Amino acid sequence: MSSLLSSLNMSANALSINEKAISVVSHNVANMNTEGYSKQRVNLATRNIAGSIGNNVNNQVRANGGVMIANVMRYNDSYLNNYYRTQLSHLNTLDQQLANLDELANILDDLESTGVDAALSDFYEALNNLNEYPASSTARTNFLETAKTLTSVLNTKSIELEELTSKALGDGVSQESLENSKIYVQYQALNDKLTELADVNRALQITQTGTLEANNLLDKRDLILNDIAEFVDIDVEEIHNGAVEISVNGVTLVKGAKVTGQLEIETAQSYCDKMGITYPDDWDGENAVISIINPQEENRVVVANANSILTEGTLGGLLHSATDNGDGETNAGTVMNSLNTLAQAIADIFNDLNTREGAYCINPDDTGKLMATNENNLIFVGADGTGEGITAGNIQLNSDLFTEDGIWNIACAYIDDPANFDENAVGNAQNVAAMLDTRNTAHDSLEGMSIEDYYTSLVGKVASAGSSLQTLYDTQSDVVASVESKIDNNNGVDLNEELVDLVKYQTAYSAAAQVFNICNACLDTLMTLGG
Repeated sequence: MSSLLSSLNMSANALSINEKAISVVSHNVANMNTEGYSKQRVNLATRNIAGSIGNNVNNQVRANGGVMIANVMRYNDSYLNNYYRTQLSHLNTLDQQLANLDELANILDDLESTGVDAALSDFYEALNNLNEYPASSTARTNFLETAKTLTSVLNTKSIELEELTSKALGDGVSQESLENSKIYVQYQALNDKLTELADVNRALQITQTGTLEANNLLDKRDLILNDIAEFVDIDVEEIHNGAVEISVNGVTLVKGAKVTGQLEIETAQSYCDKMGITYPDDWDGENAVISIINPQEENRVVVANANSILTEGTLGGLLHSATDNGDGETNAGTVMNSLNTLAQAIADIFNDLNTREGAYCINPDDTGKLMATNENNLIFVGADGTGEGITAGNIQLNSDLFTEDGIWNIACAYIDDPANFDENAVGNAQNVAAMLDTRNTAHDSLEGMSIEDYYTSLVGKVASAGSSLQTLYDTQSDVVASVESKIDNNNGVDLNEELVDLVKYQTAYSAAAQVFNICNACLDTLMTLGG
């Protein structure tokens, strides 16, 4: 009688266990298209309801408890996941850099004939005309207009580059500009993800492993880790019950249920003021500075300036897309520096020729005569009215050229021997010819290139960098897609596998039901006989 009751109990338990196993199969099928879901399998084990049973067969039979669920296994490969996150982080770095280069290419785009290249061409054409008619006021006015257009185009390019940098990192001064930048949005989103991860870690630490609840939390954890990897490249270490510790270049951001490395962001000027650095004169960093603080401690600052360790992911791509770090990469900072070099070179070249000894201007009081030029006869000046410290953003024409007699300050003649000076030789255009020759002259300040070639080379560098980066991005996209496919194959739900499991558990359920019915019938018979 007791054995029959035991059999009835085991078959009832088997019905329950196989029902739960079928439920797991149903759970897999229901989530086959759920992002981040990892398929689960029921692991069964023999259920023993007694302790030491010795060698007595009867005791051993009575000790059998049937079947039990040992655990619900979650399919997951931690090595593959970590590798995927590293590749994903690098892909996001390239994505930001490529977007930056695309915008740089648009800024330097001269297809509309309104860029620097066209302005330089018009400038030299007007200079050629002045070479032919050095005493013509019309030719001089035309030359000044093209020179003014050239400075205006350089000013515009500088403004556009500053706007590109400001859009990414703020202007380095204004808090409002920082809060309207891409980096500010990204930094906030990352902090939110760190908090989410800490919350999931807390839930995992109090959840029994090998259960559906724990497995679902682990799926959520991995999705959050993937999201974080899009912002920065992280190292992940599992510490307890599936909870993790994550760090960036050795700096811990989350440890279990605590965020130990929260990000804060400020303008470059704010950081410099705090650190006693003169801004912008002694600052060569980014417009925004990210620090890492530990909100759990009184001395909160972990890393005062974490820009140098945030090199990958969306944050890394944005942080290092605007500053010339001397690493040879083409970005807004290197392009700005090149345009500044070009502007200073243009000013130096033409100012030197216009003020050099032996150069002569037409006398504004008597336009039929020449007079010696002087050191104040600059063509191009900067913000302070001198020829020093000129950038693409502040280059302009000397205001003296726009006075009533200013057009005659352009030195047309050149006579290297004062003894041969003829004040009536207003048709002498040797100095203008020397200016015109700069079109084909290599200049040391421009890396041994002419003015036009230097700018063409700059445009070419941006195009080449964009092409190379596009190739790297496409390759990296393929790597990420390949790893993602492997993860899906390993973790994803396969309907064929689920069908096999479903049939297996359904068959076991039917068999258990048959045993239950037979045991129940036997009991009925025994009860009838006993009655």
